[in-house]
Amino acid sequence: MDVLSRAVMCFCLMGWMTLGWSNAAQYTSINMKSNIDKLKVHYKISKDQLFNGKPVFPKDTFEDSERKVLMSVVLDVYRSIFSQMLNQTGDQEVIESLKYVKGKIQDLQKHYFLKRIPELRTHLQNLWAIETSNTTVQGKALSEFITIYEKASKLAHKKDNRRKRRQAQRLKSHIM
Repeated sequence: MDVLSRAVMCFCLMGWMTLGWSNAAQYTSINMKSNIDKLKVHYKISKDQLFNGKPVFPKDTFEDSERKVLMSVVLDVYRSIFSQMLNQTGDQEVIESLKYVKGKIQDLQKHYFLKRIPELRTHLQNLWAIETSNTTVQGKALSEFITIYEKASKLAHKKDNRRKRRQAQRLKSHIM
């Protein structure tokens, strides 16, 4: 291969890597990828099962503040899945890979996600368990409604006001 062909190939490869991989796996270590690859080999499923159009964790359309809570719960589900896998295997290499990945998830949650997720989950479960057909609950809910409605409205408008300020700042910077 002549020098010009090598240079063109190198340039194309660099462009592909820059554009194609810019958002892919920026935070996943080689060790993590290696462990996941080992686990994929061990827990191999058919292509029909893998690509059945029903992902375990569907894409979301939430905002960043909501995504952080959601992602923490998704990571909890992964920890639970990996714990089940640990309980079901005797293969030492698989056990080591699962422990490594599970540890990385715990580190990620501990350092970057909401520390109050278990408390939040309990609170949500308590809310979902409210007996809406109970007349005492209905009466109490009516007496608390105005306060709750005010808090909800304040949160909704606070978000709108931040968006309006950002839009105004963007407009102002484009004009100047």
